[in-house]
Amino acid sequence: LQFLYFIVYKRMTVTTNNKWVPYEEVASSLRPAMRARWVLAYPLQISLGYGWTVGEVILAVLLLIVVVLAGVSWSASGSGSLANIPLIITFATAARNSPITFLLGIPFERRVSFHKMCAVLSYLGAALHGLIAFVSGEATESENSTYLSSGLAAFGCAVLLYLTSLPFIRRKAFDFFYFIHWPLFISYAVLLVIHGAGTVLIGVALWGVDVVIRTIYMAGCHPREGTIRHVPDTDIVEISIDGMKYSAGQYVFIAVKGAGIFQWHPISFSTAPCEGSVAKMLIRCGGDWGSELMKLAKNQVEGETHTILIDGPYGNHSVDVDSDRYKHFLFVAGGIGITPLRSTATAIIDQVKRGRDSGIIETHWSARDGVVTAVPMTAEHGLTIYSTAKEEYTEMGALTNGVAAVRIGRMDVKKVVKNFKKRVSSVSLKKAEVAVLFCGPGAMFEPLRMACKKYSCSEVSFSLHSETFEF
Repeated sequence: LQFLYFIVYKRMTVTTNNKWVPYEEVASSLRPAMRARWVLAYPLQISLGYGWTVGEVILAVLLLIVVVLAGVSWSASGSGSLANIPLIITFATAARNSPITFLLGIPFERRVSFHKMCAVLSYLGAALHGLIAFVSGEATESENSTYLSSGLAAFGCAVLLYLTSLPFIRRKAFDFFYFIHWPLFISYAVLLVIHGAGTVLIGVALWGVDVVIRTIYMAGCHPREGTIRHVPDTDIVEISIDGMKYSAGQYVFIAVKGAGIFQWHPISFSTAPCEGSVAKMLIRCGGDWGSELMKLAKNQVEGETHTILIDGPYGNHSVDVDSDRYKHFLFVAGGIGITPLRSTATAIIDQVKRGRDSGIIETHWSARDGVVTAVPMTAEHGLTIYSTAKEEYTEMGALTNGVAAVRIGRMDVKKVVKNFKKRVSSVSLKKAEVAVLFCGPGAMFEPLRMACKKYSCSEVSFSLHSETFEF
């Protein structure tokens, strides 16, 4: 099923310049299924606050019940079997290509949240299983010495996986986190099989199929040639690849020969398919990988190309922007987070030109520096820039060729949502649904989520899709 999802769905997407129809990038035979998927997925992705959605709460409650049942059973074998359930889901949600996430419309970040939540619950189940085994005396029986040693070693791997996955380690030492996660995960799975928890191989198999498809079929068999350019007066590099098939708002994992062929980084497209065959990505360079990439860009010879491995594209919005459900769009970005939003906004503007019924489209962007010169915007994006930069960058109106309104100071997202609601109310005769798409630092998200919740009412409702920088 996973292989068919990748081969059939991923390869049946099409690009059209004809009159717009809902879900136009999907083959016509699959469009009813896409609409049904959104009917199923939408309630599960309603935000409840504190980073939780309805779907996550339902899954957490179900898995917590499993953990509780493991304790009630009060037997080593029974508690161990039940503890395997969240563990299988933990391994399965590590896969980037998944029919489950496709059917439920779960974007990358939500999948990672499911992965982490299931991992924590699996740790609780394992700890409870171990406690029961020791209290009952089964763990200390001589014939169970192999189970004891493998179980303790497996739990040690689980603890190390948790500690090396803490947010501050991922942010400060991502390469360490990435390269230690694989051997620990494989060791954990092997020890679990030795321990007698062979059912975890179900989740491992789903993950393994995904890795084979991604590594061999996507990245290994289809290396790309692209150009790398330094955007003058910025710390941004632009990568251009011809012939890429992708959807607006998606991203890819890339590895660049000359900057670390084994270092994979998620990068969003800044262009939309309607703009031509050349896909572009903007990368703010920081850290060791970014420094190497900047060196390649600055030493670029005219006409020179570089080998780029591509894993993807991935990503889908958690609001149904591809249907005719939404006519009003509010884009809110922070820093380089404007790139996937520009891609989506450009695609929607193109759809409007081809017959899509539309209302108000606005983009609000908080930018601290010369990144504005690297991202081409037009008046159609309804752009307002909020400058929190040094004095030399306060003349952003000139930098954007006058296509943006410029305000000095931080963005007040509450005021942005409130004013947008007023404008939508003034042009709508019936209940209006607004798609709010956000990409930026995590600190900007919670005020925006609260504002969308506060100002949603019987006349205007806000549906929020979010992407943060904490990948």
